[in-house]
Amino acid sequence: MRTETKWAIIASIVLFIWLLIEKMLGLQTAENFQTWAMVNMAFSVILFVVVYYLLCREKREADYNGVMSWGEGFWAAAIMTLIFIPISTLLIYLFAILINPDFVHILAEKSSEGNIAIDPFGNFLLQHVGSGVVFGLLFSLLFPLFTKRSAD
Repeated sequence: MRTETKWAIIASIVLFIWLLIEKMLGLQTAENFQTWAMVNMAFSVILFVVVYYLLCREKREADYNGVMSWGEGFWAAAIMTLIFIPISTLLIYLFAILINPDFVHILAEKSSEGNIAIDPFGNFLLQHVGSGVVFGLLFSLLFPLFTKRSAD
């Protein structure tokens, strides 16, 4: 589980750094909401493709001596997802509270077309957890297909 924890921490820190870069570039404003949404989605997909691939490859080479079944890869990626979600949620919470508290309100207003939810911050974190579970498990299903290797 050391490999899974390592990659969950790496992914969470990279995500946090990316949030900082978005803020510095001015993407987290009401005027740039559409651009932010596209850039954020593209970056998230690229980040997770790289992280899940590297996790599965390292797990195969370091923990399974170069031989890994799809099931072993799936469980490694699923465990990494379960470790990633609380760490990244905490970092996003800290970012939204300490660094850019206005962003959650801008996001809630723009994505609900002016009808701000009662708790936009809670909704934002809930969306992060939900999408983390869905995409994490999807990538957990797919990437072991590309990194599995049987003993010859």
